[in-house]
Amino acid sequence: MAFASVLALGATALVAGAPAASASLPGSGNVLTTSNGSTSIRFYNDPSRTVLASPFDETMKHVAWSPDGSLASYVDPMGGISTLRWDGQWGFQQVPGESGTVRESPTWRGNGASLIWAEKPAGQSWRIRLAPSSSFKDFGNQLTPPGDSQHYRNPDGGHDHKVVFQRQADNGSGAPTGQSSVVLFDGSKPEDEWITVVDDNGSNPALSPDGTRVAFVRNGQIIVSDLSGNSEVPVTSNAGTKDNPVWSPDGRTIAFNQGSGVATAAANGTQAASPVVVSGATGVPAYQPRKKDRAVRLFGTSRFTTAAAVSQSHWKTYGNAADTREQAGAVVLSRSDTFADALGGSALAAAKQGPLLMTPPTSLEATTQAEIQRVLAPGGTVYLLGSPGALSTGVEDAVRALGYNPVRLAGTDRFSTSVAIANAIDPSPDLVLMATGMNYPDALAAGAAAGSYNYPGANSPYSAVVILTNEAKLPDSTRTYLDGLDRSSRTLVGIGRYAAQAAVAYDGPDAVEVWGTSRYETALYTAWTFFSGQQHVALATGANWPDALSGGALMGVLNGPLMLTLGTATDLTFEAELLLAESAASAGNVLILGSAPVISDRQRNQAGLWISGPLGATAVSNPIDLARTGGAAARTAATGEPGLRTPDEVAKAAESVRERLAELR
Repeated sequence: MAFASVLALGATALVAGAPAASASLPGSGNVLTTSNGSTSIRFYNDPSRTVLASPFDETMKHVAWSPDGSLASYVDPMGGISTLRWDGQWGFQQVPGESGTVRESPTWRGNGASLIWAEKPAGQSWRIRLAPSSSFKDFGNQLTPPGDSQHYRNPDGGHDHKVVFQRQADNGSGAPTGQSSVVLFDGSKPEDEWITVVDDNGSNPALSPDGTRVAFVRNGQIIVSDLSGNSEVPVTSNAGTKDNPVWSPDGRTIAFNQGSGVATAAANGTQAASPVVVSGATGVPAYQPRKKDRAVRLFGTSRFTTAAAVSQSHWKTYGNAADTREQAGAVVLSRSDTFADALGGSALAAAKQGPLLMTPPTSLEATTQAEIQRVLAPGGTVYLLGSPGALSTGVEDAVRALGYNPVRLAGTDRFSTSVAIANAIDPSPDLVLMATGMNYPDALAAGAAAGSYNYPGANSPYSAVVILTNEAKLPDSTRTYLDGLDRSSRTLVGIGRYAAQAAVAYDGPDAVEVWGTSRYETALYTAWTFFSGQQHVALATGANWPDALSGGALMGVLNGPLMLTLGTATDLTFEAELLLAESAASAGNVLILGSAPVISDRQRNQAGLWISGPLGATAVSNPIDLARTGGAAARTAATGEPGLRTPDEVAKAAESVRERLAELR
C-alpha cells in the first residue's frame, strides 16, 4: 500500500479522516466510530468528519485504534494485519496473511508498541499472538499457551500491557464449543499465574482505560467487574441482545452493539434500563483515543552545546538525589573536527551507559568539561577515541586532572581504532555491523542500531559492534578482527553499498546486506532491519555528522532508529516521512538533532505531524525527560514489548526491505 496523496506539509494541520477501534485505551475526547467490514468507517461526535474511506478501496475488518489515535489496525482482504493513518494518507501491511490462517480482532496494547490479534491456523485451535506494531513481519510470539487445545479469541489490550480475552473448550473437531469464560493475561505475575479467570460465564471482554475493570457480555447484557470478577455492575438491563462492548477513552461510557444498531450507556450502571441509541449507527463500535505527541528539538549554538543538550535530555546530574534521570556510568569523548575515529563511538556509549561528547584535538572544551563533571561520578571512566593524534595527551591529562580515569581506545588508523572500540564493547559480538569509514552516514545509522543491543538496561542476550571498511575493501585490521571471531556464532551485516560488498566478499551468502541507493534510503533500511515498535525516532541532517554522532549514542540508549533528512530542503525526505508515518502508533517523540539552520522548523513541524493523530504534536526544545521505555530486549510473551530482533530476524527483515519500499512508493 502506498501514499493516497503526497503532502507538502508545513506548520498546518493534516487533512482530516480516520478509522475505528475495539481497543479500550485512555486519551482525550470521546469520538465514536463504527465499522462493518466495508471499505469505510463512520465517525460520530467528530465535527470534522463523518466517514473515512479506504484509499485502497479494500475492506477493513475488526478495526482498532492506536493509543494516540494516529493509526487504525484491521484485518485486510489478504488475511493480514494492516494499519491505516487517521487521515487516510498512508497504509501499511504489518503482518502478512498466511494460507490457511484466519485472523480477527486486532487490538493495541500499552504505548502502541504491540499489536495483538486472534488467529486460527488450519487444523489448530484459536490462539492469541502479538508482534511489534511496525514489524512488517510476524516478529512476535504467542501470548496463549502453545499446544493448548482450548480456543482463545476476542483480545483487548490495556495501557499497562494487560490483555483480556475469552476462552472456550474444543469440540473435538477443532472448533470452539460451550460456555466461554473471560480471562486476564498479566505478564507482571509469575509465569504460572499469567492467565487467570475473571468470569467463567462471559465473552468479548474489554479492559477499562485505567486497567482496573473489565466489561463483558453475559446472557446478552453488558456487565462490568473488577479484574477478579468481583464488584459487578450491570451496565445494561433493557431488552435486546448486546455485544462488542468498548470503553470511551475517559472510562465513563461503554458503547456496544444493541441488536443491529449501536448504543451507549454509563459505565457505572446508571443508564442500564435506557441506553442511548446512536442515531444511524451500525457495525462494530469503537472509540478513537487522542493524545498529543512531541516534536523535540535537541540543540545548542555549536556542536559542543548540542552534544551537551543531547546528554542532558537523558543523563542525570551526579549527586542530585531528586534528579530522576538515569545515572551515567561513563563518558565517551571524541574529537570534534572529523568523524574518522568516532564512528564506533555511538555503540560504545550505549554499552558503557553514558553520553558521547566532543572536544577539539588539543584541549578539553569548556562546555564538554562541564558536562563531564555534571554527569560522571568522581573516578569514573572517560573513553578517549583515537590516538594522541586524534585526542592529545593534553586532553588526556586534563581529564585525569578532573579526577577521572581516561581510557584510550586507539589503533594506527580509523579502521584499527574501530576494532579497538568493538573489543571494548564485546570481544565476541553476536552482530558485527560494517560500514565504510570513508564517510559518515551509514556508520552513524549503524551505531544507533548496535547501541540498542549493548545498553545494559536492556538485558539483551545479544551484543553488536560497528567496524569500518575502506569503501568495499577490508583493511588488514578489519580482516584480522573478523578472522578471529567464531563465524558460527556471529552475523555479519554490511550497512551501505560498499560495506555490503565487503561483507559478501568475506562471508559469501551468509552476509546480510543493508543498503539503498542513497544515504537516506540506507538509513531507512537500517531502521526497518533492526527496529520496530519504537518509542523514539531521531532525525539528523544527512549533510554533516556531529549532531548525528551524539544523537546516535542517545538513540542506542532509547532503542530507536537514527533517520537522516536533508534539513535545509523545503520538506522532509520521502524516507523520513515514511519511517515516521509507520512509527506513529508507538513513537511519542520525534527527536530533531540540531538547531533550525541544521533542520528547519518546517521539517520539525512535518515530523511532528507524521507521528501524530488528530491532536498533532507539541514542539519542545531541550527537554530533560527522555527515557527508554519498554526496553526489555529479550522479547517475551510476558512483556510483548518491541524487543531487539534476533540475528535471524535481522537477516529475515533485511531480505524484505527493498521490496517493501517499492510497494510503499
